[in-house]
Amino acid sequence: MTMNRRSFLATTAAATAVIGTPMILRAQPKEYVLGASLPLTGPFATAGQLVAPAFAMATKLFNDEGGVAGVPIRFVTEDSGYVPQNALNNYQRALASEGKNMIGYFADSTGAMKLIAPELKGENARIMGSTSFASELANPETHPYQYLSGPTYQSQFDILLQNIKNEGGQKVAFIFSNTEFGRDPIEHGRKTAEALGLEVVLEESTKAEGADIPTHVTKLAQSGADHCILQGYVTGVWPQLIGGARQFGLPVKFKGTFWGMEKLIADRITAEAGPFLAGYEGVMPYRYFYDREEAPRYQQYAELSKQMFAGTPLENYMSTWAIQTMCGLEIAMKAFRDTAEAGLELTPDNIAEKLAGISDWDTGGFFGGPVSMENNAIGTGRVYGYNPEDGLFTPKSDWFTV
Repeated sequence: MTMNRRSFLATTAAATAVIGTPMILRAQPKEYVLGASLPLTGPFATAGQLVAPAFAMATKLFNDEGGVAGVPIRFVTEDSGYVPQNALNNYQRALASEGKNMIGYFADSTGAMKLIAPELKGENARIMGSTSFASELANPETHPYQYLSGPTYQSQFDILLQNIKNEGGQKVAFIFSNTEFGRDPIEHGRKTAEALGLEVVLEESTKAEGADIPTHVTKLAQSGADHCILQGYVTGVWPQLIGGARQFGLPVKFKGTFWGMEKLIADRITAEAGPFLAGYEGVMPYRYFYDREEAPRYQQYAELSKQMFAGTPLENYMSTWAIQTMCGLEIAMKAFRDTAEAGLELTPDNIAEKLAGISDWDTGGFFGGPVSMENNAIGTGRVYGYNPEDGLFTPKSDWFTV
């Protein structure tokens, strides 16, 4: 598959039958389109390139299942370079070229979701998922067409703080990047900690890149924290903070949120700098891809991965970032299919209503059990811990729903 700014992913639409579908769908287009912006270049190109193949898999999987009530789907993806304005331009271009056939869109950042949100009105409204867990997006009143494919960052903090309480922790530090991403759950986390009887002894903001590690580690040491939650980082800073603390001899137990929980990153850090991430834990909304015994949907993904990505690293492992994308696409497909099965037109309002009404949904193993949409988010997750010896994150808690 060749990916560039102007290329489209190939469609592998399965043959479908209209017979038996609701009458209203017989006037529907020959295909539905889902647009997407991905960071195939720029600072998060690695993540974008690991996520891109998920759209090829989703095309085959969903169309082999009959698309949306017999109508095949096609994905249109473009590079954003992780620039929200580029994502907005991509969205507007997809609207212009695909028209009403485009029933959904996938954005690649909180910034893109917020920039596109005002566009989602009238004829320009579409259901929109993304890579974001930003708390402010989980509000159907202000963002009726946008949804999160897991818990908000605030909910992830709730899960971690409850886990710390259960472990007997007493003093907690929050270290976070000086970005909207980093600051998102801090005030909420402070209130949750107080309600749980935990003392927040440090709130330390760092640069998102090139942070002054010795200074931040010194402040952490002076705080007397027994646990430290890291927020607002993807590939850098968070492992440097842990490494600095270990060199300092601090016994602090570190915990991260979703973007600090990728096995590929932890493995690379271990290979380059040794096993200092031993004991690192964090919250994950989903099972890891290798935890497939009770996840039949993952088993389907694994079979497809071997067929479609043979000879590449994707043959045997799907990153957490790709799993998040697949979960987001599965949520959209469920809302589309529920709308069609109800005999309703696939209008943004009808789809949004079905999406908001998702309840006790068996996802086939993404989560620990059936899940429901609450304020257009799914507030569930589990704490996993990393073992450098086998390179695996394994469960350290039961599933939490907050």
